[in-house]
Amino acid sequence: MEQPKQKIVTGFGLFKSVNTLVATPKNLGDLTKCIDFAKQQKFKIAIQGGGNSYSDVFFNNQLVIDTKQLNSIKSFDSENGEITVEPGVRIGDLLNVIMPQNWILVGLSGSVNDAIGGMLSTNVHGKDSWKNGNFSQNIISFKIMLADGTTKIVKNDTGSELFNSIVGGLGFLGLITEITLKLKPVPSYMVQHQIQRIPNLEKLVDFFYSLEENGLEYAHALLNPFASGENMGQGISDSCRFVNEQNCSNEKFKEFLVKKPRVYQLTPKSFWSLCKLLWNNNTNRILCDIRYRRTSTSNVQSIIPFPKYQYPHSAKPNFNLLFTPSGFFEIQTIFSRDIVMQAFMELLSLSRHFRLYPFICGIKRHKSDSSHLSFANDGLSITMNFSLNAITTEQRDEYCKKLTDIILKHEGKTYLAKHPYFSQDDFHRMYPNYKKILQMKTKYDPDCLFLSGATKRLLID
Repeated sequence: MEQPKQKIVTGFGLFKSVNTLVATPKNLGDLTKCIDFAKQQKFKIAIQGGGNSYSDVFFNNQLVIDTKQLNSIKSFDSENGEITVEPGVRIGDLLNVIMPQNWILVGLSGSVNDAIGGMLSTNVHGKDSWKNGNFSQNIISFKIMLADGTTKIVKNDTGSELFNSIVGGLGFLGLITEITLKLKPVPSYMVQHQIQRIPNLEKLVDFFYSLEENGLEYAHALLNPFASGENMGQGISDSCRFVNEQNCSNEKFKEFLVKKPRVYQLTPKSFWSLCKLLWNNNTNRILCDIRYRRTSTSNVQSIIPFPKYQYPHSAKPNFNLLFTPSGFFEIQTIFSRDIVMQAFMELLSLSRHFRLYPFICGIKRHKSDSSHLSFANDGLSITMNFSLNAITTEQRDEYCKKLTDIILKHEGKTYLAKHPYFSQDDFHRMYPNYKKILQMKTKYDPDCLFLSGATKRLLID
């Protein structure tokens, strides 16, 4: 194994980074050496998958194990829909293998560069999670290397404390070395895509709770954060269902998952540098208005490849560069159906009060999940992305404090892979099952070998 190298590791939001040692193992033998090295140096280990979490979920200031070279597909049963992969396999590469064979995974996140191990460790969710559940629903079993260097097979058994502690556990208990997944059949990789205006919050909730009767499988909505009064919650619904399209080229499918080297003939860095010159609340408001006015009041339908629906940002990669030098942060919080309208109104009003308008404001529907640190329940979530370039640290902290107060008042939860600014006490109130995680930690990693910045802040300090 190559010696770990000193590197700057940064979250996708670009607002938090560390100078740390990074190891890049290629096999199980290298992983064992990484663990031995960490113990000898008395280092804590954080685990990096795709590196797309927004804060310090996947790094610390001592030793990061980057799984990008643990990227083999071990086996694929295309007849029965089972696949076994190493943790560093990117979801885009996996879809290139399974979707031309008419298979898919459920609960997919929004980046083609997410690694399967990271998706398991954060128990990601997607636009179909209201129906199919989180990423955990794909898992048949996985192998995990524990702090003592042994490897344990963990199966998706109902009520398994270990399974429910590791899935969504942010790499707190060990390093995933292999995952076996059950795939979902689809008629083709094409979907019937439809978009429609949503005039207000009431119609927004109606849209999400009529998905079944409208025969939809995937759905989310983008809100206009500048809309107020009777128009608060105004936005655009974006949904689809799979269709049986016969004329599907396997080679053409792969084009949709290739990272584009240029955006409008410019490098991503140059493109976003130009955009940054024009970006502010006024341009954001104008773009939101244009998008809404260009969308029909009735369903506009088209047949498109699934990746074009699922991964719209892949056409314009590295959008986080728009928010250099300070970066941006993302918060996703969920509320039950009976309180969601009031909670959303308070959150949107809070943003207006601070003049802190999210540049992306997305809504999804969810269903309950059994993992101990899952934020999902039967409700709707709101995701808000905020630039840090135009606010002070004091303004950010005051806003996040008031936002967290609203979340707790309405018994909501925030997604742990995204919210970097709430306290351990707030975490305990949102996630009372944290005690079960700590029990597993005492059993399998009593010396806290595996510890990222986020898990240290939330579970240990």
